[in-house]
Amino acid sequence: MRIAAVVTLAGLAGTLASGPVAAQSLFDRLSGAGGTGDPCFGRTYDREHLNRNPGQRVVAMHVVRERVEVAAENGPRRFTVRVGFRLRSGTETFSTLAICTPAGDGAACAGEGDTGSFRLAPAGQGLRMTIARLEVEGETESSPDLARGDDRVFLLRPAAAAACSAS
Repeated sequence: MRIAAVVTLAGLAGTLASGPVAAQSLFDRLSGAGGTGDPCFGRTYDREHLNRNPGQRVVAMHVVRERVEVAAENGPRRFTVRVGFRLRSGTETFSTLAICTPAGDGAACAGEGDTGSFRLAPAGQGLRMTIARLEVEGETESSPDLARGDDRVFLLRPAAAAACSAS
């Protein structure tokens, strides 16, 4: 009887904690382990993929957690990420910061300066990025709104840090 009560309480505790724990695991994934730096998640699309998807404008996309000095934007309840991408039409890397808050199994993110919004969620060892709107001002031009084309969902994989330092 006593074992059954412990199991039931453990199950109840797990059920009650499932929302924040899932969001916490996304923050943990973005924060890395052992103080080795924040992991980079990215993807560069090869010519074959782009030929199969002629409407896709993005040739490279990356996301990395950005540690900021504002304590309220540097923890599991609210954190900052940097997003960067390149388009077929040029060599410029567009980059913006976004503030993310836990939502379901992932996080809802709003870009700085009204650059748009997107959702991040765990996907295997990587991340799934679903864009509602994302248009970023670059050094010489502005990007189109990625959501107005075949650039709405990205499956990002763990990548070398250099992939995220390109912005």
